[in-house]
Amino acid sequence: MVLMTIGITGCDSLDFVVPGPTGTRLAIDDFTDQERRDEVRLSANESEEAILASGLRPAEPTYFPTVLDRTEDTFFDIRVSPGESVIVDSLIGQVNGRPIYADEVLGPISDQLNAEYLQLVEEAAVPDWELFQRTLIRLVGSQLQDLVLNELYLSEARAGLTAQEKTGLMAFMQNLREELVGERGGVFGEAQQQIMQEEGLGWEEYLKMQEDQLLIRSLMHEKIQPNIVMSWRDVERLYNARRSQFQPDPTVTLGRIRVRTEGNAEKIKTIQEMFGAGDPFDVVAKWAGAPDDGIWDTFTMGEGGVTDIEVADFYKSHLEGLGPGETSSEFTRGNYTIWISVIEITRPKHRDLYDPAVQSMLQGEILNRKMTQARQDFIANMLEEGIYDDLNQMQMRVIAIAISRYKEGR
Repeated sequence: MVLMTIGITGCDSLDFVVPGPTGTRLAIDDFTDQERRDEVRLSANESEEAILASGLRPAEPTYFPTVLDRTEDTFFDIRVSPGESVIVDSLIGQVNGRPIYADEVLGPISDQLNAEYLQLVEEAAVPDWELFQRTLIRLVGSQLQDLVLNELYLSEARAGLTAQEKTGLMAFMQNLREELVGERGGVFGEAQQQIMQEEGLGWEEYLKMQEDQLLIRSLMHEKIQPNIVMSWRDVERLYNARRSQFQPDPTVTLGRIRVRTEGNAEKIKTIQEMFGAGDPFDVVAKWAGAPDDGIWDTFTMGEGGVTDIEVADFYKSHLEGLGPGETSSEFTRGNYTIWISVIEITRPKHRDLYDPAVQSMLQGEILNRKMTQARQDFIANMLEEGIYDDLNQMQMRVIAIAISRYKEGR
């Protein structure tokens, strides 16, 4: 019996060595039919050379991402220098018996973390690593809590399903599958590819996500909605607290011209003549060089009208009886000669409690407030009664893994 071993003598050829006294070496061509060499398929390199020689361009390779590709992108899209070691993934804890891995937390926030990291190392003159780590800790903490809560929600929702509800859920998901295929041409394979392109998820992943969202919405409706009770007294109380918004006070905008009395007799006389000739206040104020063309300020009016405002008392006697567009006679105060004018009076429309639009707005605000409080109470209860590993410890494990991926100077 003759023993034959295969020895690799180079990167591009295989030689067969037959042990023996002569050390005979056979080439791969020794086993081919030389008369049929023209029928042998060209190698990839030979094909490309032939296409280039003919003046054509080889076709670009077509790549279709798979679920495995996307998973590997999430795991291994990490900059690692030779000799370094990086934790790719690790079990960080359990929620209701289901193992939770670090990349379930880091995957959804990886794009944001990568962007923050690249900005830090490529744009900042002096990288602020503490700021980056604070951002990382904040994102990890938020994502981890969302992940744990979703697991607790789903466990609660599935545990509470009756047999009839389980049947209904199965029917709903079957209808959803048919709709997804029907909306995308009626071909299952085409629907799969479109879902991958549109959502970045595989077919079963997408359906699982839709089912989970339906269960969580149903759970929220069942557990939170009954705790939201709104009474007429709630609406009335909020209206009174916001009365100024619905019954705003009227306002008056005043104008003022002040001219130093000493040394300005001619200027004061001209102003008097301009008012006597019927020139409007803004024209006179501009000529006199008053700031803002004489516009002084806008004041909230009380029930007493233009004199019932927060202004020095000596002005009020000169405002008495003035209406919009009217200006007082000159008067002196200290070293100045003054004219004061009522530029505009604004009386906003009042909206009472029985206005349907007001009630709708107040009810919506109360509903949102009570919904937020009920949701917070429900979350607190789920976290208190749920079975899961310590959140702080899980967070620290994820942070340690993330920091190993984003080292200073990497």
